[in-house]
Amino acid sequence: MKIVDCFMFYNELDLLNYRLNILNDIVDYFIIVESTLTHMGNEKKLYYNENKELFKSFNQKIIHIIVDDFPYKNPKVNNNEQWKNENFQRSAISRGFPFIDFSSDDLIIIADLDEIPDPNTLNKIKNGIIHVDFNTLLLDNYYYNLNSKVHTNPESTKIITYQKYKELNISCNDIRHTSTPNILFGGWHLSYFGDAHFIKNKMNEFTHQEYNSDTYTNVNTIEEKIKNFKDIYNRQMYIENINVKDNHYLPPQYEKYLTKYYK
Repeated sequence: MKIVDCFMFYNELDLLNYRLNILNDIVDYFIIVESTLTHMGNEKKLYYNENKELFKSFNQKIIHIIVDDFPYKNPKVNNNEQWKNENFQRSAISRGFPFIDFSSDDLIIIADLDEIPDPNTLNKIKNGIIHVDFNTLLLDNYYYNLNSKVHTNPESTKIITYQKYKELNISCNDIRHTSTPNILFGGWHLSYFGDAHFIKNKMNEFTHQEYNSDTYTNVNTIEEKIKNFKDIYNRQMYIENINVKDNHYLPPQYEKYLTKYYK
């Protein structure tokens, strides 16, 4: 049984380094899908290519897919065309599949980069302790850092057998948006892990353009929200200030790879 970890990549080099390192022992291939444009149609660097030397120890496992054919080069926000670009990029994960000699019981993970599967849970799946056909890896949720825990559990990270993928014959984007049975302790959503300038850039270019205004993207405002454990979008969301010493389910080796993201 092979495990193929598939995700979109923008510029999150810290999390990419973390993901590759902690999943390397259990994952057989990483499909990294990077675009030449942001979802808003602005040109962007190919950050993986520019930093490939940092990840050379994983070269044999990495399948890097470059998407340069977005359907909307100048997306109209009122028509949600930026969302169609995002969906297009996620669906391009399947462009990496012909490079893999799949068996029917092989497993495909469809995720965003900041949705980190738990390698311990993947080991249980690989060893037959947890059965998978088409399931959701239920994630613990964090904003900004490991001290800011959000009490909702994202249900977007999917794991599916290759056989089921062939049977369904749907896109990787549709896989992500299909409701499936949950697997507990599926991993961690490390959302907006970066400084205020990193978060501002993400907000400027991502699909939720309703938040792309100075009300939300002002760097000082973002810093204040992070400091006070508040949601950057002013939603009614409880963010718990939690000490890592009091947390019994944390990403593995966070002390080594995520030193910037906790106190």
